[in-house]
Amino acid sequence: MKTSYKNKAVIVFFLTICLLGRGSYSVSAKNSLKNNHGDKTRYVVVCGTPVGIRLKSHGVIITGFIGYTTENNEYFSPAKEAGLKEGDRIIGINGACINSIDDMQDVLENCTEPKILLSLENSQGKFEKDVTLNKDSETNELKLGIWGRDSISGIGTLTFFDEESGMYGALGHAISDGREPYDISGGCLKAAEITGIKKGVAGSPGELRGFFRENDTDIGDVRINCEQGIFGHIDKLEGVSNSTEFCRLAVANNSEIHKGNAYIMTSAPDGEVKKYSIEITQINKESTDGTKCFNLRVTDKRLLECTGGIVQGMSGSPIIQEGKLIGAVTHVLVNDPTRGYGIFIENMLETANLVAEEQAKKDAS
Repeated sequence: MKTSYKNKAVIVFFLTICLLGRGSYSVSAKNSLKNNHGDKTRYVVVCGTPVGIRLKSHGVIITGFIGYTTENNEYFSPAKEAGLKEGDRIIGINGACINSIDDMQDVLENCTEPKILLSLENSQGKFEKDVTLNKDSETNELKLGIWGRDSISGIGTLTFFDEESGMYGALGHAISDGREPYDISGGCLKAAEITGIKKGVAGSPGELRGFFRENDTDIGDVRINCEQGIFGHIDKLEGVSNSTEFCRLAVANNSEIHKGNAYIMTSAPDGEVKKYSIEITQINKESTDGTKCFNLRVTDKRLLECTGGIVQGMSGSPIIQEGKLIGAVTHVLVNDPTRGYGIFIENMLETANLVAEEQAKKDAS
């Protein structure tokens, strides 16, 4: 049964990932770095490379409703008639687990009765709904009457790669679907190309424009989308190492970070990762927002002329001070694109360690 649930195009031609987002990783540990490395200085590969990001949702998110004419010459959507809302997530049909549009279509195509039981989830929790399907008078097929989405795509910046664990960290903030982090069942990274820039001005954030090819080989997976960014395992390092600034640096402790000169590594102007000067203007060690650990200001004239400052897509750009990796760009101030925020690199590495530890436990079992 061919039904209209969504447009299935997944290639992204410009950035849609917000420089916003809250959420947290479910495992709590503040001493992961010491546990794994003792008092020794830790080193990671610093990237600044643009990557294509495709996240698979947990379930199918209802994004709208589509009506059709039934055999009784009535025009309506069974899902809307049953009281479903945009944003509800379909996670099961008649007891079968649903993680994608294809899963949903397969189950509906094999339904022998018009009445089905939907398992759903939204911000209020899990619930169930009985829905009675109707046949489309034109196709003689049972239809649910929704537009749905099972993935989200965009372009962001890879922050670091840990040679010891194979884990990476990117973005420095969650990819959000509204106010909450996008709930994922997995995802992948692709090599990406930057093709243009929308310059940021006061009141209108700019963005990096680019694309990645869906049929290209994955360079890594996405296992976690949380407050500190996205994290997973890099499988194809050459897909992110096309930069002259691709290098291995020591990781700074939070106590070493100070106000003053620093630089970021980003591919904003021409797709090639380069260094651009910034100034750390304030340290926010008591901040309750783990993605706004310090304030920064872009001072490099080359970057200001090209982008106006910080633009969408630069989230995750590594920040280096006195030869050490200290964090990553996370946010831009809408009323002043030359200014923004950064996350402490220790915050991102703690999460990467936890993801690596959980994966090691899965592998061992």
